[in-house]
Amino acid sequence: MYAIHTTPGFIVSSRPSGEAGKLLSIFTKDLGLIRATAQGIRFEKSKLRPFIQDYSLGVFSFVSGKEFWRLTNAQELKVQDTSLLAQTGDKLQEVKLADQNQELIARIALLLNRLLQGEEPHPELFIALDSLFDFINSWPTLGSEAFKTLESLIVTRILHRLGYVASISALKEDIESDAISLDRLTLLGQQRTLMNQHINRALRESHL
Repeated sequence: MYAIHTTPGFIVSSRPSGEAGKLLSIFTKDLGLIRATAQGIRFEKSKLRPFIQDYSLGVFSFVSGKEFWRLTNAQELKVQDTSLLAQTGDKLQEVKLADQNQELIARIALLLNRLLQGEEPHPELFIALDSLFDFINSWPTLGSEAFKTLESLIVTRILHRLGYVASISALKEDIESDAISLDRLTLLGQQRTLMNQHINRALRESHL
């Protein structure tokens, strides 16, 4: 009997596989970055289809296969909540802000695909990513400056947890923490240039 492994995960990319399947790249909390096949998932009748969209966070179950893991179950962990945006009464603004958040998540997914090597767990990195989803759900209407600072902070945290950025004395507490708050982002706006310098240096030196 096959052992079933269940773990939270973040779908960083996917591509069609076979007649109606997908090959998923999922950054999981317990297994690291894995490749998993999901058979029949592109059929409209598939019960799992709503839970395996790119850039979604969920709880996934797998069994080990010869070449790839095989997805056996999935359920929603959390989704980006745009309900608060409707309170502005401005539908164009709602779409713009939702797109902005989605684009940030997509860029984070692309970065993880570049950085993560093999099935090595990074639970501390997954927790940082989970905090980003929580914050976006709580503050869907960030201003442009706070949004830029948020992206710089998250990317710096990712690079730090993977060993590409050493501790930065002026930002040590913020980089090593998982917490995100609007007040802290406002203060960190003054340090965004410093964070971006470390990000660019890390990516350049590691040829990523």
